[in-house]
Amino acid sequence: MLTVSDIIAKRKRIWEERHDIDYDRELVRASAIRILSDDNLVREVQAKPYLLIEVAFYIVDKKKKTVPFFLNEVQRDFISKFEEWGTKKPYFILKGRQQGFTSLITAMQLAFAIVQKNFSGFTLADSGDNTRAIFNDKARVVYNRLPEELKPTEKFNSVNELFFDKLNSSWRIATASDQVGRSRTLNFVHFSEVAFYECSLANLQKSIGEAMTEDAFRVYETTANGFNEAKDLWDSESCNNLFYEWWRTSEYRSTEYQYLETKDPWLLERIEVLKAKGLDKEQITWYCKKYDSYLDKNTIKQEYPITPTEAFVSSGDCVFDKEALNNQLARVSTLQAVKKGYFKYDKVATPIQDSKGEIVDTEWHLKNVEFVESRDGYITIHEEPKVKRNGEGVIVSKCPYVLGGDTAGSGEDYYTGKVIDNTNGKTVATLRKQLIDEDLYAEQMLCLAMYYNNALIGIETNYSRYPTRVIQKFGYTNLYMRERVDKISDKVETVPGFETTKKTKPIIIGELVLLMRQDPTIEVDVETLKEMTTFVKKENGKMEAIEGAHDDLVMAKAIAHFISSQQSNLWVEAEAEEDDFIEENFTSESDEGNGFMNWEDF
Repeated sequence: MLTVSDIIAKRKRIWEERHDIDYDRELVRASAIRILSDDNLVREVQAKPYLLIEVAFYIVDKKKKTVPFFLNEVQRDFISKFEEWGTKKPYFILKGRQQGFTSLITAMQLAFAIVQKNFSGFTLADSGDNTRAIFNDKARVVYNRLPEELKPTEKFNSVNELFFDKLNSSWRIATASDQVGRSRTLNFVHFSEVAFYECSLANLQKSIGEAMTEDAFRVYETTANGFNEAKDLWDSESCNNLFYEWWRTSEYRSTEYQYLETKDPWLLERIEVLKAKGLDKEQITWYCKKYDSYLDKNTIKQEYPITPTEAFVSSGDCVFDKEALNNQLARVSTLQAVKKGYFKYDKVATPIQDSKGEIVDTEWHLKNVEFVESRDGYITIHEEPKVKRNGEGVIVSKCPYVLGGDTAGSGEDYYTGKVIDNTNGKTVATLRKQLIDEDLYAEQMLCLAMYYNNALIGIETNYSRYPTRVIQKFGYTNLYMRERVDKISDKVETVPGFETTKKTKPIIIGELVLLMRQDPTIEVDVETLKEMTTFVKKENGKMEAIEGAHDDLVMAKAIAHFISSQQSNLWVEAEAEEDDFIEENFTSESDEGNGFMNWEDF
């Protein structure tokens, strides 16, 4: 039985053979007549109107030639995502320049309008010029080139709307504004170049949201434009986020290999990153040529980004080296964590008696500590703790670790922890939890420190000293100690925990900036790297996250590196009783069969 896919395949085959636009028009007309005469084909098109794009639509290519509208790789991918996911959530397409999404989505709406009854599609453009360009170049011209057999009866064809009387269907376009779309009932809404809207996206969503049907097809599509409402929408994860790298567009290739002969240090590093991603010589050459064409070299990171984070170029002055961060983000974007989860444990209280047998205090311990793997866990293990054993399997030395922590100052902030390997400065574990009681956060931090060979712990004490006190309650002694002057006695004393002040913050951030510039590979956690890209120096001189972003992981990492001077940076000889300590405090797989780590593996 003939299918629409068969008709499309025939059109593609003949076009490859002949490249004859006049012959293709005759073939398209014959295909339209064949579809309309076959009930099965009609039903197929009614179920998937966008199939008509490759059957009968035309487009003007980058060489200004009229050619059949055959979908490219990224366009096909978007269609497949729509067929798989449906319309339960909006789609957010973040892309490079000229990948064909505006053309595709406009063609989809036109196909729906000429096939389905009572369809109402709407496109919102970022400017008046783009409004006219989309309507004229990507809608009206495409419609006018259709064979007459596929054109419904038109009631009117205005400067911004196609309305088909017989089907009571329409597609129109307007420039984005706060009040647009209030009087319509919409089945399909396309927010074109949404990052460049001059109106409030939040207000626009309110106004047009009232007009959309429950199952409306909603598509946000844009290149990035700094950290604005579009970035907030992407970060909210309320949409099906789709990032399309520029190299997925097949025509972005060049054989002008002289552009590879560069001495630009940034481009040389970028070439290595692109090689690591599997790009071939012609793709990399195209990128180098495009880079060479820009006066402002930073333009390429926004126009042809390699990661979503790079696409949203910061509008503030990023404290960290953005190029180093973006390259590291590209490196780690596909890395898988060793595991993710949280710690489970028992709290044991042992009464302390005096010489007369009376209870005078209570000694607390954590027992049966177990790491529970969970997709929703808030502790990420990037690298397991390292130990060295002798021929009998006895631990003889242990890698030294440091754990820095930042407590949540408000309900929107996160409790965080960063464990670093003190022999090389590399992050090996990350804790990040927004809503958690202080005592539970402290206990998780204690478990994390115990897990990493009794790591040195230093938790920020500005908002609360309670987490540090909880850790002390359990008898843990490997704590970062700082000096302070007692206000009453005027004597210098040492107290546990790190205090972030106007004096200490620039120091710890400055040291972290230097470390990340020297070797960005010391950080492998994506969320931490993302926080660094939005960590800026503001007009008032303060260094902190831009509005709406977070810096809790940055602060925890900065604290960890700063306090590391109180921990050895060489492997530490294990004390004899440490094996007994492990046996006593950690549940092993052989004991419980619970999937926890087997210490014999280290």
